[in-house]
Amino acid sequence: MKPHPKRFPAIERRKQVLRCAVRVFARSNYRAAGVADIAREAGISEAALYKYFPSKKSMFLEILERMSRRIIQLWKEAVSQKQCVPDILHNMGMTYYCRMIQHPDELKIHFQAVSEIDDPDIRERLRKDHQDYVEFIGSVLQKGIQEGSIRKDLSLEETAWLFNGFGILMNMVKLLSFDRLFNEKGIGRMLDHLIDSVRVRD
Repeated sequence: MKPHPKRFPAIERRKQVLRCAVRVFARSNYRAAGVADIAREAGISEAALYKYFPSKKSMFLEILERMSRRIIQLWKEAVSQKQCVPDILHNMGMTYYCRMIQHPDELKIHFQAVSEIDDPDIRERLRKDHQDYVEFIGSVLQKGIQEGSIRKDLSLEETAWLFNGFGILMNMVKLLSFDRLFNEKGIGRMLDHLIDSVRVRD
């Protein structure tokens, strides 16, 4: 008697479906991609896919949320290193750069989401994600003020949005294939210019 083929636990199957959805959305776009396309990519039936996700939108929203959570987690790891805040900010930026290099499909999905902001659920998801980024960056800047490495006269929220905007700029430079600028040295230099504008001068 032949053994039954190995079956993925439900949580692993959900992750597999999401990975396949990322590839399908990146090849096409949110509107054009269908549940059937994602099911085909995952090697399961549409009926089986609906056991894990109630709709295409639910998959898209979870992908966005997972992307955001992962970025915050990577930044937390950068903060845990015993460094001064300007160095932490540099490491956070370069960590984000490396994430973009390793997961280019996620960049496309993020910009697809921006194009879908008339959908209230997608708009709210993006608002929540970027608010989380800004709050986290603001907390790092506050730590820098306390340690004396970041200027006290800054508006934390406005400055945090500038750093968040630098991430969006990196996304655009990559998506538009400005390869002369989008390399580790070029991004590092631009990031250092931004950090120098908030650093306490000796």
